[in-house]
Amino acid sequence: MRNRKIIILFSLLALLASGLVSSASAQTKTPPKAKDKPLPNLILNTIDGQKWSLYENRGRVVLLNFWATWCAPCRAEVPYLVRLASKYKASGLEVVGIAIDSENTGQINNFIEEFKVDYPILLTVPGSVLSQQKAVPMSLLVDEKGVLAKKYVGAIKESVFEKDIKGLLSKKSVEKKVSRISKTGKLSKQDKENERRK
Repeated sequence: MRNRKIIILFSLLALLASGLVSSASAQTKTPPKAKDKPLPNLILNTIDGQKWSLYENRGRVVLLNFWATWCAPCRAEVPYLVRLASKYKASGLEVVGIAIDSENTGQINNFIEEFKVDYPILLTVPGSVLSQQKAVPMSLLVDEKGVLAKKYVGAIKESVFEKDIKGLLSKKSVEKKVSRISKTGKLSKQDKENERRK
């Protein structure tokens, strides 16, 4: 029963992502507002055997990057994903790589070492819908509420990722401040200091 639920969740996520695979060229799309529902939970094992869950990362902006060791554009994209992960982690960004060729753990480990990847690398279940995703790299940018904010197919410029990430982190920061004001009726010392610096 549990395996069946996981397969259904994988299928839903894959169907959501498959809408992008209409062309081989790099593109970004903003989903329509009617789909502002949180994504289904995604639970996969990391390369070192830990469980990773999308639901457990609510409150953070998550960039899910589907890639493969044989994918040349992925090799071009990973170095700046590493930079973005490092630069924005403290601000609330979680970059996660999803290796679709998870049966090649030796090659994946070599890739991680070569590119100094320090964000989580998840393994798809061989034969699952996610492992059959051939349009790589493909990325999903998920906001802090678990809602899909942007979908990308193909290698995307670092500046595009960064702009979209900063936009979501900024929105998250504003919402947090509004929440604090509504609870206390006034700005905190930290919020006043941040306003003064702007």
